[in-house]
Amino acid sequence: MPMRQCLIALMTMMVAGSALAADALYAGPVRVGGAARVNYQWRDWDDTYEGGELTMDTVRLNLDLDTNNVIGSLEYRYYNGGVVFTEGLQDFDWSDGYSMLHHGWLGYRFSDQYQVQLGVHQVPFGIQPYASHNWFFQMPYYVGLEDDYDTGIKSIYQNGPWNFKLAYYIADEGHWTGNSEDSARYSYDLVNEDFNGNQEKHQGNARLTYTMEHGSNATTEIGASLQAGKIEVDVDDDDGDRYAGCLHLNGDYGRWNLQLEAIRYEYSLENANGYTMGPSTYDSGSYVMMGAYDAPYLIASKGQIYCAGLAYTLPIAWDMIDSLTFYDDYSILVKDDGAFEDSEQNVLGCMIASGRWFTYVDVASGRNQPWLGGNWDNGLASGAGTTENEWQTRFNVNVGFYF
Repeated sequence: MPMRQCLIALMTMMVAGSALAADALYAGPVRVGGAARVNYQWRDWDDTYEGGELTMDTVRLNLDLDTNNVIGSLEYRYYNGGVVFTEGLQDFDWSDGYSMLHHGWLGYRFSDQYQVQLGVHQVPFGIQPYASHNWFFQMPYYVGLEDDYDTGIKSIYQNGPWNFKLAYYIADEGHWTGNSEDSARYSYDLVNEDFNGNQEKHQGNARLTYTMEHGSNATTEIGASLQAGKIEVDVDDDDGDRYAGCLHLNGDYGRWNLQLEAIRYEYSLENANGYTMGPSTYDSGSYVMMGAYDAPYLIASKGQIYCAGLAYTLPIAWDMIDSLTFYDDYSILVKDDGAFEDSEQNVLGCMIASGRWFTYVDVASGRNQPWLGGNWDNGLASGAGTTENEWQTRFNVNVGFYF
């Protein structure tokens, strides 16, 4: 989208924000909300836009229900920019846009301690709602292990400092509208593109946390998560299995927040030849294909992920700014295959809160990270194609109005 159009869109958001800021909007018992975001980025590996690129990023609609113990939530998103495939993964062009259901579920609150949700909802795994402070998330997001959404049933039980979530998912959240075969979705899943036939099925999750209080202004949550499921292979009857486990710590200490995660994951296919795309010099069982945002890529089928994030929130007594949150989030994917290069990312930045406006200013650096200059096809798999395995940097500003 040209810069002029983005500026017009941003001014429209400001006018709408002034009109909607006073009161929430309701349609009967349903609260109506949403967001619109504009994004600027500059990439040190791309000379196409020497002055950077400004685009209309996202428009979303939210509906939330809470009446007579019946609860529910729905969010649908449109993103500016999709993918048109011409020669598989190797040759694609960005096109007009794509959209997807972020989540949509109904539930019942049996008591203050217990509720059940049915539909497309967040998978209980790791730190929630996010294992990150920045706009880019952490490395687990890009392999489907942070802020993931699937279709199933989830129970949530809270008893004092204990919280237990148990879930079963019959399938992922599905493909919506876009140019890819199966990747127009918000969270990363195994995808069934025309050059491979794998899908996530029959997944179970369990997540247990315990929160310790330290005086009146500090808490530490420690937790463990387990995930197991099937891989449905369309090209034959040899289905596979997938497993993941996570230990985490999420600590709030006054204005400071500390997040730590350690994850182990495995995707095991009985018939590795189910893949017809990928680096021919590597065993096809050492990588799997995942997709989101209307574009698939490959990831290592087995590995460990380590994450550490630290944030400090500074209240601001200004009319225009409520608070500044400074953060640094680091994560690394250590791949089992010794021939693969590991993937890393670090995001240093600040979130500016001003009423219903939130702005993320990030300096995001990565090595073998597709969204941060790494080879798109294989960055999270072999790392092949990345220039000398170097770190690359993206400066990003995302401005959003939420209502």
